[in-house]
Amino acid sequence: MSPKMTNRISDNPSTAQMKAMLPAVKVASAVAGVIGFFGNEKATKIKAAADNVLAQAKILEVPDRFNAAFADEGWIATGSLSMQVMQDALDHHDNGRTDDARDAIVEWFDEDNISLFCIQRSRRHHGAHLRDDQLKEALKLYLEERYMAAVPLILIACDGMASDVA
Repeated sequence: MSPKMTNRISDNPSTAQMKAMLPAVKVASAVAGVIGFFGNEKATKIKAAADNVLAQAKILEVPDRFNAAFADEGWIATGSLSMQVMQDALDHHDNGRTDDARDAIVEWFDEDNISLFCIQRSRRHHGAHLRDDQLKEALKLYLEERYMAAVPLILIACDGMASDVA
């Protein structure tokens, strides 16, 4: 079992700032709701907007919930992983359908997403696209389900990128 994560994504400064504003949004929703009850149309619109913000704010907790549910299996929320995929996996997980949760995550790793989020975005870590050929070959092997051949290429590229960054 992996160690418990002590740093929550929702505690990052930008996310923490958004979370800190939520109590004020809740108050604005309540006050606007009362005023809107008496027919004030602007207050009704403010309440609707505040309620929309509160509903969307639930997204701030999804990466931490995802990590808590799936980190022991090696799945970690990243900025590249689709928020919808994380939410779908959590919905399955919460309903005891762990195989469906894993399938939801794995299905995201198709050729287009791997090419965009793994190969193209990795270029910032190495100059002149030096590892593109390795990564494209690893993707080809992955799609052919030749994982024992793909993994060494991925590890070689990761080691090189780590050296470049360090």
